[in-house]
Amino acid sequence: METSDLSQRARDLVSGRMSRLVRPQRPVRQIAALWFAAGITVAAVVGFFFDSKQGDARRHMAYDKVRAKGRDLGRWGGKKGRHLRNQAMGTVAEMKRKTDDTPSEPTAGTGS
Repeated sequence: METSDLSQRARDLVSGRMSRLVRPQRPVRQIAALWFAAGITVAAVVGFFFDSKQGDARRHMAYDKVRAKGRDLGRWGGKKGRHLRNQAMGTVAEMKRKTDDTPSEPTAGTGS
């Protein structure tokens, strides 16, 4: 029974008779409200940074914060890189020590 259903579905796919899924459209009011909110947000940000009285100070403060975050990120990356390098060097040293400790040939005089 299941085989015949699968065969029928396969034939439907090949012939293209399957119904297409249609994505429902968003209401026009919802799209308009989103664009309006985005426009208001952009206008507020532009007005905030280009204010004639305190806009210069705000731009400099934002610039300083971005530079400080970049510096912090660079320091963090350097620390993480050194940590990973040291970890890899320790792993290699451990592997070398393990290969040096195990004799590859039986030593003379052991009776083997």
